[in-house]
Amino acid sequence: MMISSPPFCEIDEYGFPHWNGLDFFRWYALPTNWRFMTGKSYLWYYKTAWLIHHRTIIKQCAYEARVPELLLAGVAVAEVGGTPERFKGVGVLQFRQVIEEVLGKSSNEWSNATSVGSVAIQIGVAARTIGIHPDKLTHFQQFRLSQCLLDNHFNIRVVAFHLRDLILYDNPDSDTMYLTDEQIILAGSRYNRGTMRNKKDIIQSISEQPGFPDREYSEYGRRIIEKKDAILKIMRGG
Repeated sequence: MMISSPPFCEIDEYGFPHWNGLDFFRWYALPTNWRFMTGKSYLWYYKTAWLIHHRTIIKQCAYEARVPELLLAGVAVAEVGGTPERFKGVGVLQFRQVIEEVLGKSSNEWSNATSVGSVAIQIGVAARTIGIHPDKLTHFQQFRLSQCLLDNHFNIRVVAFHLRDLILYDNPDSDTMYLTDEQIILAGSRYNRGTMRNKKDIIQSISEQPGFPDREYSEYGRRIIEKKDAILKIMRGG
């Protein structure tokens, strides 16, 4: 599914604070303390605050793309936080571009696999979603698109339409707005692992016993359903 959107955009420097090096330090280097908001507690506070701040945009983009709010919000909760956002678009991307040049690579597949944005999405996937052939991206265009993805509204909208594409990949005739829990798990897992894995393998992994290797195929999607009540409560404003 291609959406009509320009390949470049204006970056809103005054929106919700992006996850940075200090945030990373408070989460990764300090022990978990719910009183002082450090460690895992800090990451969860940030994810919750981010979701509250962006829930209106998430609702709008979910409606526009015709995907469930739970799916889009669940992916957002999973992706927000972790590696400092600007580092991925300024450090990791350029490193991969340089390596491609040094090795004389004729394709930009590795640099296109760089994930950027609060709701992390690969540059190549984002390009395809907005109607740009990933293989045709120059290094400068990759950089510009990575900067666009730092704008949270643009980022969320692209992710919403990509999720719609993933739903239709496995369920081409379905109403993408109304999904069963199993379909949400499948689409969420596709977002994390791509479309290489057979649909049957992912569905079967849902019922596998904990500790069974294949169970990881659906882990990402199952986390969305496990947090369903909390996510929907935040989205309702409760």
